[in-house]
Amino acid sequence: MGSGGKGPVTESLMFASGKGGVGKSTLCAGVAGGLARRGRRVLVVETGCGFRSLDILLGLPARAVFDLSDALEGRCSLGDAILVHEATQLRLIPAPGDPFYLPRPERLEAFFHWARDRWDFLLLDCGPGFSSLDPMLAPLCGLAVLTATPEEAAARCAARVSALLAREGLDRQRLVIQRVPGDLRPTSVIRDLHDVIDLVGARLLGAVPEQPGLPPPGETLPQDLAGREMDAIARRLLGEQAELLLYP
Repeated sequence: MGSGGKGPVTESLMFASGKGGVGKSTLCAGVAGGLARRGRRVLVVETGCGFRSLDILLGLPARAVFDLSDALEGRCSLGDAILVHEATQLRLIPAPGDPFYLPRPERLEAFFHWARDRWDFLLLDCGPGFSSLDPMLAPLCGLAVLTATPEEAAARCAARVSALLAREGLDRQRLVIQRVPGDLRPTSVIRDLHDVIDLVGARLLGAVPEQPGLPPPGETLPQDLAGREMDAIARRLLGEQAELLLYP
């Protein structure tokens, strides 16, 4: 998954969803933890302006002093904006607090050039839907990880985001279906996971079983079937063979 020159950084992944509440940030944290536990240098950046949550999921809320906008606008160094998850050594830059923040494109490009030389994987936890920042990010990324649940509204909204990202040049996309119940009840539109895949229009990267609740703060990979599947998704991103725990 290498990249050279001035093209997109293929190790840069956009975690996107058509709507909130589908488990995108939990998935991003879990995959990041799986990559970091395998010795990869991982930087997670929240780009959903005004939607900061990963610092809490990772158990780091008290440490967040600076955010992405502070680093891009020169109010602090990029290093000062980074938080360290001690258990896995993955790094996090929290989202800007200002929901209307929009950086100059050249500053984002400079950030990606900076990250290319320092990290094996750059994971972007985008806000729900399609924000004004996403068209700037899409051409700089190599893969979109679309997140949906087996519900018509979530799949339909993910399909819309998929089309918008492709329009901006990011047509390499994969789908992760989150929160798959053990007894999926068919509807007139979603009869099984195949219908979710067809509706979104992206190849399946993983299907994560429903969790009873959020993992404890600071724990990137819960010790259950959901955690095992998120870890398997990290392995698939590394090119390894990992069987799906849930077959569509």
